[in-house]
Amino acid sequence: MPHQIVQYPVPVILKKILKDKADGELIVGGKNLKKNLFFIAGDLIYAKTNLLEERLGEILFKIGKINRAQFLNINQLIKNNGKRLGKILVQKEILNQRDLFFALVYQCRSIATSTFTLISGEWDFINKTPDIPEDSRFNVGLPGVITEGANKIGNISYFRTKFYNKLPRLSPIPESIHEVLSTYEINFYKNLQPFKNLSSEQIIAKLKISKEIFWKKIVLFYLLNIIDFADVTVDKYYDKNIEEIIALYEQLKANRMDYYALLGIKNTAAFNEIKNTYFNLAKKYHPDRISTAPDPEIKEKANFVFAEINKAYETLSNSHKKGKYDTKGYKEASPQENSHENLVEKARQMYLKAKALYNQKKYWEASSTLDEAVSLDPRKASYLLLLGMCQMNQPSLKRMAANNLQKAIDLEPWNAEAFTAMGILFISENQVKRAEGFFRKALAINPDHALARKKLAEITGKEPKKKSKFSLFGKSKK
Repeated sequence: MPHQIVQYPVPVILKKILKDKADGELIVGGKNLKKNLFFIAGDLIYAKTNLLEERLGEILFKIGKINRAQFLNINQLIKNNGKRLGKILVQKEILNQRDLFFALVYQCRSIATSTFTLISGEWDFINKTPDIPEDSRFNVGLPGVITEGANKIGNISYFRTKFYNKLPRLSPIPESIHEVLSTYEINFYKNLQPFKNLSSEQIIAKLKISKEIFWKKIVLFYLLNIIDFADVTVDKYYDKNIEEIIALYEQLKANRMDYYALLGIKNTAAFNEIKNTYFNLAKKYHPDRISTAPDPEIKEKANFVFAEINKAYETLSNSHKKGKYDTKGYKEASPQENSHENLVEKARQMYLKAKALYNQKKYWEASSTLDEAVSLDPRKASYLLLLGMCQMNQPSLKRMAANNLQKAIDLEPWNAEAFTAMGILFISENQVKRAEGFFRKALAINPDHALARKKLAEITGKEPKKKSKFSLFGKSKK
């Protein structure tokens, strides 16, 4: 039976697949979206997608294995051929077998980690051994997929709410998990051990770290099955309606709930029914009921849900507005917005201006310009990268720099520039071990990256050996 992602995020089932070393097929669906992930003994062996940006041709172009001309010629290559794209490219000597294997594994991981961002849709797991030919299997370790995907989770509040009032219970780290964690993450895990009888809020205070960093790492450890939580007596601050509020919030944000569904009434409901339902919901979900909830994000979501309930009542209780809503959807008057294309172009012009300012070392002016560019086009990794590099040069903004560089890495994990910039940032903060890890990741992506090689040599005192990009995903098949 399918599970709703808003109630059970995809990482929840991936955690179980890892723990049980399960065989099966995970089917993830949503609006214009379908992904199929296949597992044997808890390893990801194959993945399919219907999204164009995750197809092999797009992946090859993104990671630099084919050029733009070759990418644009793909349709001609596969037309009336009957063979898979990868095989055609190898036969035409555009790719070698090694690069093809690398790209297919990269594609497999990308499809899997992208499911961590989903906040709506549904998934189903079919527990049976997949019928995937031996020569098409990749055996991608699920711990590595989870470690990469955990940074992309779209609904971290699901986990934060679930475990806020529980006590962490730590297990020894297996070797298979140990090797996918950074030195920082391993040390973070060790630092949790003395606090097994404290709540999350108390641990955050003891460690003196931000809640964002704490919960990102806690969720990662939970998904890797090396940390669990014990029940404690729920205190007076916990409200049983919190989970319902979060579920409503996610559905409203994903545009999966209209005003009738929000109020739980039919479109034929009379005024008295609308009024009574509204008063009951307003009382149940009023933000004052969770005014002492420990997580401020929950309060914000409660305010949003309550405001939407009020809008629904205001619309459906007014015959004129209700008529408009029933025919073409009600929308309050607002200033005319620019088209998406205009906003994207405006963001691009701001980026170019900021780039010129950065080259002139006018970091403050460049940061301000990039802030607006990012607000207009927040999924552009190059904008976030340059913003982070500008903020690196301003001591008071270094934490923001780290956040923006990490976002750039999340959007383009194949780009060595963002990893190198992050390494330089951590050197400036005297966090040499963390810096070393980022330089090594940059060189794993691009062994010829001069700056990353130079910085790593400065740290270690020796010139790093070149490693094939192929090593990112483990040993090759023999």
